[in-house]
Amino acid sequence: MSPTRPALRLAAGCLLLGGAVTGCTSETELTQADQSDIPTEELIGQTMTMTNEVQEVLAHGVITIGAEDTVVVADELPEGLMRGDDVEVTGTVDKRDVFTIEDLEALQQVTSQQEAQYFVNRREELILTDATVTRTG
Repeated sequence: MSPTRPALRLAAGCLLLGGAVTGCTSETELTQADQSDIPTEELIGQTMTMTNEVQEVLAHGVITIGAEDTVVVADELPEGLMRGDDVEVTGTVDKRDVFTIEDLEALQQVTSQQEAQYFVNRREELILTDATVTRTG
């Protein structure tokens, strides 16, 4: 079975954009693809693999990676995963609100009040779901 046109465009866009930004806390390929001319609808449902640095471990199975705090929802995280760890994540692109005001208290248990409010205030966004997370460094 050959790749679909949107999948090829996504892969090409990610490769082009991925080469443009380097560094441990650079934007993730998902954030870069979302900022490209690829329509968001074409990204949703696609499988994507990214490597970057963990910015926050927010809850059981929820982390953020990269400079733009791309949200990753995983079935399971590696034991002892911490901020600053390098990871590879593979998951399905989805678009939704991740946290609501009901999550504020739980977020404040793992991060500062200001950070917790930041995550609750974020609108619907592209995230990776059903992800596998592997420590690379």
